[in-house]
Parts: sequence; structure tokens; C-alpha cells
Amino acid sequence: MRRRLTAALAGTGSRLFGHQELKQSYHKVFDPNVQLQSYKSRLAYLCLSAAHRFGLLADLQSSYLAGLPLVPAIAPPNHIYDRDFLNLRLNRVYDLPDVEIDERRPQTINVLVPAFDFKSLSAGFFGVFQMALFLRKTGVNVRLVLFDNFYFNISEFREKILKYPSMEKIFDDLEVEYIGERRAPFRISRYDYAVATVWYSAYFANKIRSLTDNDRFIYLIQDYETLFYPANSLHAIADRTYEMDYHAIFSSESLMTFFVKNDIGGIKSRNMSYTFFNNACSANLLAKEIFIQRNRSKEKKKIVFYSRPVVDRNMFELTALALSTAFRSGIFDPEEWDCVGMGLGEGVVELLPGVRSVSLPRMDLSTYIEEVASFDICLTLMASPHPSMIPMDLAASGCVVVTNTFKTKTEDYLQGLSRNIIPAAPGLDEIVAALELAKLKSENLEERYRFAKAMKYPRSWDQSLGARHLDFFKRRVSVRQTRT
Repeated sequence: MRRRLTAALAGTGSRLFGHQELKQSYHKVFDPNVQLQSYKSRLAYLCLSAAHRFGLLADLQSSYLAGLPLVPAIAPPNHIYDRDFLNLRLNRVYDLPDVEIDERRPQTINVLVPAFDFKSLSAGFFGVFQMALFLRKTGVNVRLVLFDNFYFNISEFREKILKYPSMEKIFDDLEVEYIGERRAPFRISRYDYAVATVWYSAYFANKIRSLTDNDRFIYLIQDYETLFYPANSLHAIADRTYEMDYHAIFSSESLMTFFVKNDIGGIKSRNMSYTFFNNACSANLLAKEIFIQRNRSKEKKKIVFYSRPVVDRNMFELTALALSTAFRSGIFDPEEWDCVGMGLGEGVVELLPGVRSVSLPRMDLSTYIEEVASFDICLTLMASPHPSMIPMDLAASGCVVVTNTFKTKTEDYLQGLSRNIIPAAPGLDEIVAALELAKLKSENLEERYRFAKAMKYPRSWDQSLGARHLDFFKRRVSVRQTRT
């Protein structure tokens, strides 16, 4: 009842007041020196003060933040582009949190974590969290810094993370600080390090670095994120981050090779330090007898595709058209094959008149690991030099995977990781031909199992991050004792 009440009140407040007005009035509840700029702000302040007196403010805040989109709208509803809206559209890289030196703080490696929710938690966040856990081996305190303004409830998150193997205790094992509200300056020691984990966090990492005795921050580069955007403001300011001063760690060799070969940000010409790791895949390779028995006894086979129409780089249109073409040309018979989509966003494909794909619900990591063992063929595309994790997860589970080449993500590179992967140039004819080959290869269960077992990609994070990476960090993180 209480939750429904606060959700209704939060919804009403969102309709009556703007984000800036609510933010100012919320801060004034705790700081009488905050100046309110309009009558709407003053009215919002009266409402929030009343909620605070009745003990509803924390629940009200949680309901409001939970309803905010992680990506702001392209245009404001009134088409007036104020500073608050413009900063939100530019990921607040020119509106960074205040930072202060605190001589009492221990030296800390601050891992900057962007907004997320468990409905859309992806492999990129697994890399962020596992890197944070690994950095404890340097002997320096590690802090997760949640710097975006989003819904974060430590009790709820502790419960939800239990369904993510090897990360179950991250919110207990590491220091965690949510600073999305920016109610006070972010406090660091002068010996702190910052780890950028997404391009816009590099601006914050660079600000932290500028106040310390260190000349570089650590940049966990998980894709060439400039390509996430067309030629626009975000494209330009994302690309500038690669010109900053940092130590780079790339999440795949093909991504690192792309940066070095093209001298992105001057990484080669500036003699920057860098290394790479391969994310652990989330695979489920059954015992051989069970794998073969289950697949032989199926009534219908399954082709799964990565369905992310809301993420341009996953090439949904080409994926969908290739599937439709493969079914219409008779490569796949709907009486023998089910076609299912997994990913983010509703993307149902019409395969034939009256025949459509079905969408799997969003899954936590434990459920996903169980599900991947049921697929025969996977089609997953990504316009990126990163190989993506879906091909690795599925190929290592005994599925035949069709994916695309891109720059340094070559045919030799992909097949060198697993012979269950069929690389194709990113064109319709090439992908359809690869699907036809995949159908043929999917019939050989012995070969699928053998290739899955021989996969050359780590299956655990102990295999992903090891002595080589610890040496890389220890050479660049100087352990210091703060003055007391």
C-alpha cells in the first residue's frame, strides 16, 4: 500500500514539476541555503517538506528515480533547451560532481559505474564489476562510485546480484558510494586513482586525476564507443576521451588491435601503456552424453538471434532481413525450426506470412546460462571491432554461431577462437549463405561438442584476469599511505 501511494505521488509530481524544480526543492529540504528559482520550485518544496515530515521522502525519491529513463529524450517537451536538459543530453560531461581532497581518506581506486538496472544488465557491467574485484589484488582500497542519478537501493541490489555468479558479494566486498544526487562533494585522497568504464566517465576520471598526484587515470575500454553515435555532438566528445592521458585495458585483443592499428587518440604515437583481457564467457556445456541425447530427442530445433532493435550497433535490420530471407528461401522450415529472439526491446520478425519469431523474456545471468544450452544456431551481429560476448557464450555451449566480421575482427581471428563460429561479411547474401552453412553444421553434434570444448576464450574470470594483468596494474598504481 505504501509503495503504491508513493509511486502515485511520484507520478503526480513528475507531471506537475520539471526535473530541475524537483531537484532544487529536494536539496532545499536538507539545505536551507538553496535558492529556489520559481513559484513551481517553492510549491514542490512545500510538498517535499510535508513528505519528509511524514517519513515518505525516501520512498518518494526511490519511486521517482525508478521512473526516470536511463537515456534522456532527444528533445524537451516544450522545445526549450535549457542548460539542465543540454547537460543531460551530453551525459553531464560538462556538469561533473564537485571533488575535494580529504586527508583522512585512505588511498583508493575509484571505479566509476554508470547508471544501470537489473532489467538490462549486460556483459559490459560484468567486466566493470569483475575488474573492480580484481583491482583489490593491488593492495589498494577499491570503491564503486555510482555517479549517475538513477535508482539505487543497496538492500535491493544486494538481493538481485545473488543471481549473478561470481559477483554475489560485490556490494559487501567493496566500498560502495552512490553520488548521483550530488548533495556533497565527492571526497578522495591525493593519491587516489580513477577507473573510467564508459566514455563519459572518462571526463570525471580526468577531473579526479587532476586533483591527485597521479598523471594518468585507468581507462577500461570495452568498445570503440565513438561509433555508438552518428556524426553529432556525442560522437565528437566521446572521441575526445581517447586523447586524454590514461593507462588502457581493452576487453578483447581485436579491440586493442583496432585502436593501435588506427592510432586512436594517439595511443601508439604517444607511447601509451595498454593491455587487454578477454571477458569470461557465460557458457553451459553439458556433459557430452546429455548434450547429444537432448539434441537428438528435440521435436524442433532452435535458431536464436540477438534482438536489440534499440541498440544500433547490433544491426537489427540486417539480422531480421537475413532471417526472413532464410525462411522464405526454404533454408529453414517452420515445422522443424523455432526462431526466438533474445536481447533488449521488443523485436518480433515476420519470417513468413503468418509465421513470426517469439521473444524470450529478459533473464538474469543464472537463467541465461541455463538457457544457452538449448540453442542449435545463433545469429548475432555487431558493427564493432569487439567480438561481442554472445558468440562466445553460445559457441562454447555447443551452438553454431553466425556473426559478422568488422575491421580487425577478421575471419581468422573469430575462427581462431572457436570453429563453432561462422564469420560472414556484413551483407545480406553473405549472412544468408552463412546461415545455410550453419544449418548443415548444426546436424553434426559430435563436431559441435568437440569445437565447444576446444573454445579458446576464458570460461571463468580467474582465467580472464591473471598475473599478467596484476603486473600491469602494479607497475602503474603506486601504493601510498595517506597522512593521519
